Amino acid sequence: MKTGMIQRCVALSVFVMCLAPSIPPVHADATENTNEAGWKLYTNARFGFSIRYPDDWRLGNPMPDGVGVMLHPPIEQSLVAVSGHMNVVSGSSPEGRQTLEEFASAHHRIITDLYSKKQVILRWQPDQERSFAGLPGKELIFTYTDNKQGEITEHHIFSLGRNEGRGVRVKVPHSAEARVMPTVRKMLDGYQPGRDQNAVSPLKPNTDLPIPAPR
Repeated sequence: MKTGMIQRCVALSVFVMCLAPSIPPVHADATENTNEAGWKLYTNARFGFSIRYPDDWRLGNPMPDGVGVMLHPPIEQSLVAVSGHMNVVSGSSPEGRQTLEEFASAHHRIITDLYSKKQVILRWQPDQERSFAGLPGKELIFTYTDNKQGEITEHHIFSLGRNEGRGVRVKVPHSAEARVMPTVRKMLDGYQPGRDQNAVSPLKPNTDLPIPAPR
């Protein structure tokens, strides 16, 4: 496997990885303070982002390498994964990194391939433009049939800066989608990236840098 494909798989794995049940829950980067609505706060120590979640949601195990965490709504077979990743793939952005469109295209290919190996056919909806973490982002939505869980819908929401990216993966029974997604939208409204992503985005120039004098 070529290096570029390995890097793409690493970057996208945050959306599809499953928790190992033998790993005990350790939440060193999660805080338990609540806001006026009774929502708890999760803060990621590695990437600096934070997000509030309802107090009746369960905080799951952290993802490998501290990239994020799984949140579990009180609905069977549902989860919301919030994570960060590095933008390390060569692409056509001004800095030579992967662009949002390139990341979304790779996401489609890799996710489709991963599920096809399980003989699961995905039914994709049109991609949606969606701002996330202060940057232009994408929302990818697909549905499939699980032999044990029935009809499942997933929402993959992400944005991409020059050096880092942010992502949210929502997996929910199709029948409960209308119950979970409004809460997820509210959670994303209060999402804090923790760093100035505009300063490292290929989509927005860094106006803080001095302009070199013409030669």
